[in-house]
Amino acid sequence: MAVAPRFEVELGGSIVATFSECSGLGVTIQTEKLEEGGVNHTTRKLPGRTDFTNIVLKHGITHSTDLFDWLMRVMNGEKARQNVSIRVFGWEPSGSALAEMVSWQFSNAFPVKWTGPQLQATGNAIAVETLELAHDGFV
Repeated sequence: MAVAPRFEVELGGSIVATFSECSGLGVTIQTEKLEEGGVNHTTRKLPGRTDFTNIVLKHGITHSTDLFDWLMRVMNGEKARQNVSIRVFGWEPSGSALAEMVSWQFSNAFPVKWTGPQLQATGNAIAVETLELAHDGFV
């Protein structure tokens, strides 16, 4: 069983943050129906266009503004697409060290949504921000 105690996001070759939650790692391949002449009782299915879901990342607020700065560049009209890597780390079988278990690389990613933390003066919850990324698919 793969336990993911830590994962990190890399933009343009630099690690920008570790995250507590990541969702949206998905792909759907549409199908096209083909009706063959002479085969009237069924249709064939062929792979069609590929659609990648947006990646949603959540983490506690830090001093780094790299991700928010990236969002602001996109909001200001810059073509700030970047390749993104998500790397998952788990404990080695000996339990002595963390090692990379798996990684995914996505091309031409850019932020499409940011949600700031819910702030409550009397609470003691960690301030969490959410960043959603669109991308063109796997590298």
